[in-house]
Amino acid sequence: MTLADIFEINDPICIEPAFMDCADNEYTRFLLDGDYSAAKLLVDENEDPMAAAFLEEGGWTVTSFVFRPFSVEVLERFEALDGDIYQEERSCYLAALREYYCGEIVKEYPDVIEDNREGRYEMIESLFDSLNLRQDAGAKTESPLTAIDFCCGSGVATSVLRDIGYETLSFDCDPALISCGIQKKRLIPSRAMCLDGTRASDFCPKCNLGIGLMLGDISNFNADMWSDIIYELFTLSEKTIITTATKPEIEMVAGWCADEGRRYKIIENDRDPIYDAWVCVSEE
Repeated sequence: MTLADIFEINDPICIEPAFMDCADNEYTRFLLDGDYSAAKLLVDENEDPMAAAFLEEGGWTVTSFVFRPFSVEVLERFEALDGDIYQEERSCYLAALREYYCGEIVKEYPDVIEDNREGRYEMIESLFDSLNLRQDAGAKTESPLTAIDFCCGSGVATSVLRDIGYETLSFDCDPALISCGIQKKRLIPSRAMCLDGTRASDFCPKCNLGIGLMLGDISNFNADMWSDIIYELFTLSEKTIITTATKPEIEMVAGWCADEGRRYKIIENDRDPIYDAWVCVSEE
């Protein structure tokens, strides 16, 4: 289901240029500056407002309140236009919103270079099997186990997680890699985002498993940035798997695990000595 389907409109354009901008209150002000002739308000299953669409001369403009507070001024504009109210599950709207922005990314980056190398999928699959992730995903539960792929690149690890039974959510800060993953069918547009990892908890729900593969280069120079990303990973995930190329890097990760009071173990991995030579598995 797309934003157009949800609002029953043609060719909607989000006023926020990028997914992360949906958290910026400035776009509420931009919206209120418009001249509109019709409006639609979208509420979730709890009847909380989560988005609105306004019709202006150039077409329908959509704005989202799933990551920022709803505005009384927006409600007043909606009521003044005698707008229509629509209802949808929040998870369905979020999926449509992610799909919209992924579509915009693919339009902006149509020509991509394949960054996956032969055998990478199998190396990750073997590592995950050795850590019993397939067994965990196959356990009888009321709903599928959830996983977030931090710094997902073009989505090779995401595709492995999905194939072994996890419900995945993925993000990377590089839109070209997101575009590549979508075009290569490793990333699903409704389950992928272009995000700054230091703000992951603003946009992602908690999950059973969080992974960060091929992290690095982690050094004293950029340790603050990486620690912020990895602390976000810890905040969101019950179990976390992080891989690095070198032992000093994984030892820094282990230190951050200890700082957060997480139980952890370090494993040397010979499946991919270039990127995943060292593995840190931690739990809350």
